[in-house]
Amino acid sequence: MPSLRFTESAARKLREAITEAGGVEVFAIGDVGFDRRVSRLEIHCRGTKTATPALLTRPRAGQVVIHNHPSGNIQPSDADFQLAGRYGDEGIGVVIVDSAVERDNWVVEPAKKSRKPLDRAALDGFFIEGLPKAMDGFELREGQLPMAHAVADALENEEVLLAEAGTGTGKSLAYLVPSILWAQANDAKVVISTYTRNLQAQLVGSDIPMARDGGLEFDWAVLKGRGNYLCRRKLALRRKEDPKEAVYKQLVAWSEHTTEGSLQDLGEPVEDELWERVASDTDHTLRARCPHYNQCFYYNSRRQAAASHILVVNHALLLADLQMKHVTGGDGLLPRYDRVILDEGHHLQEAATGGLSTTSSALAVRRAIRPLLGTDKRRGALVKLMNGPAAKDDACVQSIQECGAWLEKVSGTLPEMYSALGGLLLENSSEQRLTPSLLGDEEFQAHVEPVFHELMNALRKTSQRLGALEARLGDVKIPVEQMQPVKDVLRARRRIEQHVERVDWMIRDGAEAWCRWAETTAALGSSARLCVSPIDVSKLLNDILWHHMHAVVVTSATLTVGGRFDSYRQRTGLEECQSRSFESPFDYASQAVLVLPRDIPLPDTPDWISAIEEQVVSFVGLAEGGAFVLCTSHEMVARLGRLLDDEYGHKLPVLVQGRSSRENLLRRFIEHKDAVLVGTDSFWEGVSVRGESLRMVIIPRLPFRVPSHPVNQARYEEAEAKGLDPFRAYALPEAVIKLRQGFGRLIRSKSDRGAVVILDRRIHERSYGRVFLHSLPPARRLTGPSHVVLQRLQAFFAQGEVSEVDSSSLTSE
Repeated sequence: MPSLRFTESAARKLREAITEAGGVEVFAIGDVGFDRRVSRLEIHCRGTKTATPALLTRPRAGQVVIHNHPSGNIQPSDADFQLAGRYGDEGIGVVIVDSAVERDNWVVEPAKKSRKPLDRAALDGFFIEGLPKAMDGFELREGQLPMAHAVADALENEEVLLAEAGTGTGKSLAYLVPSILWAQANDAKVVISTYTRNLQAQLVGSDIPMARDGGLEFDWAVLKGRGNYLCRRKLALRRKEDPKEAVYKQLVAWSEHTTEGSLQDLGEPVEDELWERVASDTDHTLRARCPHYNQCFYYNSRRQAAASHILVVNHALLLADLQMKHVTGGDGLLPRYDRVILDEGHHLQEAATGGLSTTSSALAVRRAIRPLLGTDKRRGALVKLMNGPAAKDDACVQSIQECGAWLEKVSGTLPEMYSALGGLLLENSSEQRLTPSLLGDEEFQAHVEPVFHELMNALRKTSQRLGALEARLGDVKIPVEQMQPVKDVLRARRRIEQHVERVDWMIRDGAEAWCRWAETTAALGSSARLCVSPIDVSKLLNDILWHHMHAVVVTSATLTVGGRFDSYRQRTGLEECQSRSFESPFDYASQAVLVLPRDIPLPDTPDWISAIEEQVVSFVGLAEGGAFVLCTSHEMVARLGRLLDDEYGHKLPVLVQGRSSRENLLRRFIEHKDAVLVGTDSFWEGVSVRGESLRMVIIPRLPFRVPSHPVNQARYEEAEAKGLDPFRAYALPEAVIKLRQGFGRLIRSKSDRGAVVILDRRIHERSYGRVFLHSLPPARRLTGPSHVVLQRLQAFFAQGEVSEVDSSSLTSE
């Protein structure tokens, strides 16, 4: 009998599942690496000591079906031989283990894996024959097939590819189709990651069905973070505890017909705290002991993902998975894969920064302990424990009472400490960086640092009290159906421990690679929120992505600045790679006009805002609606929204970000061909409006980030320390990418036409203006006094004709 061929993490996971199931038979499907060991597995179902239900997902060639024999005898039974006969013909292995996962018997070996090239003829056939049949109004996109072959090369040759694909290239299918063909040829997985939900919805709702309609048969799955999925068990508990709560009744009805069970699938807003009470959670899971395990939305998504060739995720989940695998050396959040497509790749640095950032606040601490104390309307976990399984254990009741008294005390004192830090750090501003010089200041060490230590000690004592209670509860026999309050204690302790770590990080020595700051908002009042973010994510991305994955394709319509990939590579730590640019098929010279008035006051001068208001009103009036006004601040959105309401609200729909949801605003804009939409960040990219509904994009100000934000300050200082110009290393490339994204809202098909109006005079007068202009598509340009370009643009909208001109020398009559 061969020795145990499981990695340590895979054996531990299987052992825990068997223990949690009470020692009954558990079935799993495992991935086998090139070293012929089970390196990863998914638990599928549990049964009695003599039987198990059918597998919930069909295994694939090269995988193994694993189950334990509760008796300890791992010799195959007649049923096992039947199973082995059925799976062995398909290249699927069958493995029997003992319940301690110390011995294994490989009844049938799985098919050996070897890397195979994808079918290039099938790749060409899809785009030349399959796609034209599947797509109504098919238009040949010149760069699509070349990009598909470049992606295929990267997947086969194990390379990193930066692929900038201009708007209209059809990049989604250009990377999706070769990914499907490679995954099928190698019976493997390719992960496709997006930054926004909109692109993910496009992939699921349009591109994947298009690939199927074009003749490709493949399995795919969308995987989301665990907290996005409804927990059937927690919902049943909440419904029982609070039968009059209408939302729970609605969620029960929804849970009976939804297949995905995710918050996004629900389609209706749910308060964060309410959803948290019914959402799947690592700390709350009973795993195989849960009565709903075989119907669990979260575990079903994992099973589907394990059986799929294409996994669609977002950047946050992908990076969290890669980071977890890097730290633990074992399982992560996703099934095994070694090839990744990163769409909307220009957001990679931002996604990595967000994934590693942490915060601590009084509100977050309250939310961590509130489930234990309860509210006037809802009993807390501690009361449930005292009135339930712990009632007969006097020592346990005393521990619960002591813990409850402590939590009642700190629920008042902890917020006071956060407020005290706010008063000390944020006296004259809403943000305060904790720089090494500030941390070393004598006054800070004398007056502020002790408050940090006081807060840390209070949090640490809270964690210790919860830990002691958790240990005491471990001595009490608690039925599975009454485990939820215990899980609430475990979860609260883990969250408080995280806050201890976060507060400690704020003043810890040797954390200079991190930006640390305190901030406050209107919602927080005088209380401080403590924040930590990485300054440079390039090393992390090298460790978990570039040097870890066998192949990575990064794509976006906007990866270059001035036609070069240098800035992107510098910010993400990417050293060796292939890079390609695939031009947009759109004829910008005939479809679009770039309008650049020269006589508007410079930003931050007294007359600028009144001039901008006048110009926005004039250009919107010229286009008679059908315009996006893309702002760089919420203050400007509100101001221009009110102005346009006054000027045109009686005859045009004026849609302003913040007055309704993004989806609703966009829907109304498309429905009304003459609407005006005023928005900021979320409308600069990720929205697509074809046809007459959008014929003008107005950009009042070049989209430079606020340089005063603590992370930006820290990055600029680090760039200076390296001898770089921080403006050209960070500020300018980010602004260029965002301007390109804003420009890209205008032309979405070969029949679209319109104008992009940039009202910021700096694009003419500053040396960096050439970088912006060189990075934009080759539209015709109208440059000169505002009244002249308005007049010439009117001819374009009336007749479709306009000559490219720099009329800066013209004077008004």
